[in-house]
Amino acid sequence: MNSIRIRFTRGEEVKFISHLDLMKVFERAIRRSGLPMSYSQGFNPHPQMVFGMPLSVGMTGSGEYADFELVSEAKPEMFVKRLNEALPEAIRVTAAGIKNTKSNIMASITGADYIMELFVREELQPEAALRSFNNMMKQDAIPVIKESKGKDGRDTFKETDIKPLIISASFEAMQDMHPGYEDFKTAFILKARFRAGNAANLRPDLFIKALSEQAGIPVAASRVHRSALYVDFNGVMTDPLDPAILA
Repeated sequence: MNSIRIRFTRGEEVKFISHLDLMKVFERAIRRSGLPMSYSQGFNPHPQMVFGMPLSVGMTGSGEYADFELVSEAKPEMFVKRLNEALPEAIRVTAAGIKNTKSNIMASITGADYIMELFVREELQPEAALRSFNNMMKQDAIPVIKESKGKDGRDTFKETDIKPLIISASFEAMQDMHPGYEDFKTAFILKARFRAGNAANLRPDLFIKALSEQAGIPVAASRVHRSALYVDFNGVMTDPLDPAILA
């Protein structure tokens, strides 16, 4: 069995499709491409592919990953070319590598980089907002109420300390407001690296909630872009396409 790992982008035009819909887009593209994919057995065979941590609806991404199982060898450059020819323009494969490791991408993710554009309806002084942000980050704990669905379908609420899930974060005022956001008085750019994956995961919306509740920055709207995903290699956050990871 041969395997290939790809990196791909997900643009504005497809940011509101679900992860399941994204998988269907790739499945159709794979079938059109004629690539030597391995398929599952059974009545309704599907391409054997595994995606990295799903991107939430409404977010864009430039560092998304997926693993594909092949029945015969294919050069990464050819795989990228033929898959891009079959994918919509809003989804582009930007890199690929031969994967020898048995670990799949979904189980391997440990971190993620985000760029968040945050919009506030009221006038805030950037210096005061930055002080509030820094004071929040200096706290020993940043408790946030996390809402989720219980097994019975009911909403459950649990206080979670997100501080251990924040690897790094920087905060600054946005100089130019995006078209369509002129009704907002103030905007900020937040660049952050969070723990991500099955073992520990911080969603951007929880951090934004903390900004409102802990730092007094009432974010009314946001644009979130995930720029990178990482896997752990000897305690270091590493690109999933790094040769040491694929070996």
